[in-house]
Amino acid sequence: MENTRPCFQAIPVALCLLLGIGTAAAGSGSDPVLHMAGHKDSGVWVLCLSAGWYPEPRVLWRNGRGETLSPESEQKPRGDDGLFNVSSSLVVLENSDPALTCTIRAGFSGPERETTIRITGLFPRHAPEMTAFLVFLPVSLFLVPLVVYLFRKLQVLKEETTKEHEWRQILDKVSLSAAEVTLDQSTANPFLVLSADGRSVTCGILWQDVPKSYRRFDPLPCVLASQCFAEGQHYWDVEVGWWGDWATGAAWGSMEHIGAFRLSPDVGVWALQCQEGEWSALTCPETPLQLEPAPRIVRVHLDCTRGSLAFYNAESMSHIFTFTGCSRAPLFPFFLLWTSGTQLTILPPGQRKARERDRTMCTVTPKLGKRQGSVTELLIMPGQS
Repeated sequence: MENTRPCFQAIPVALCLLLGIGTAAAGSGSDPVLHMAGHKDSGVWVLCLSAGWYPEPRVLWRNGRGETLSPESEQKPRGDDGLFNVSSSLVVLENSDPALTCTIRAGFSGPERETTIRITGLFPRHAPEMTAFLVFLPVSLFLVPLVVYLFRKLQVLKEETTKEHEWRQILDKVSLSAAEVTLDQSTANPFLVLSADGRSVTCGILWQDVPKSYRRFDPLPCVLASQCFAEGQHYWDVEVGWWGDWATGAAWGSMEHIGAFRLSPDVGVWALQCQEGEWSALTCPETPLQLEPAPRIVRVHLDCTRGSLAFYNAESMSHIFTFTGCSRAPLFPFFLLWTSGTQLTILPPGQRKARERDRTMCTVTPKLGKRQGSVTELLIMPGQS
């Protein structure tokens, strides 16, 4: 009996194998279903679906000429019943053969099933409006910036022409307010050396023996002009050269002359400064300025009526900076020289007028700074920066 037990135990196993083989053979699979899932990559996306296959099936795509096609994706998941389900996809392009066949075969030599369809008129097409838009879009992206650039260019040319016309009209009027400015020896710091005509000042290295005066600056190396202005408009040009540390503008006659203190409108000084090549307006705190190129001659324009003091590059008439809210009390042209060898020169009115006439005859259009927009505003009524 013990010798026969292995034989009886093997019978159920054999029966199970036979039943399993029979069940698998019965699952030859369903007919493929071809499903057009939508558009993809400018073509039609086709799915081939089938279920109930054993053993693992093979999927074959062919066109109408019998040529084999490669699927884009393919999946063969196995269910709990041991049978395979098939999902394979393919993208058919418009220029492809319209006939499409999906064949599924069980194993290499098992039964097969196939389904064929023809795909026509289903390919994505752009509407005429969309086609026109796609053509117009790149053209507009090029033309719009070009039109904007040309429009702005015309506006700049028009503004420059207008500014030149304004410049010619008001040049004589502005020239009438050119001030006669000379330096007051009694206010000059002992280190400052004044020229005989009182138009030039140099910072020396030796302390001069000069008469004592309550109006003389000490220790600040400053000097005031002999003239003061309380009404109307006036301007004067100061040649600052290419180097040196200095400041120029206007100040109260009653400002402190003795002692060292920070220069600003709070102490009665409205000035433009250049120190170690860095330009600034002596506000509180200082306002740094970026000037390219750096002016060689600075024009100081005082409007007593509006209470403003403006600075320009006298050679190009480009605006540098404007103080507003200046004192209505009489103001004196102000000069400060920080380092030895620095020199400032007040140009005579006649020399200024000749330069202005030369500039007008050469039709040089003044370049205006960013702070103002009109030549009339810059020279006659300077506004706040």
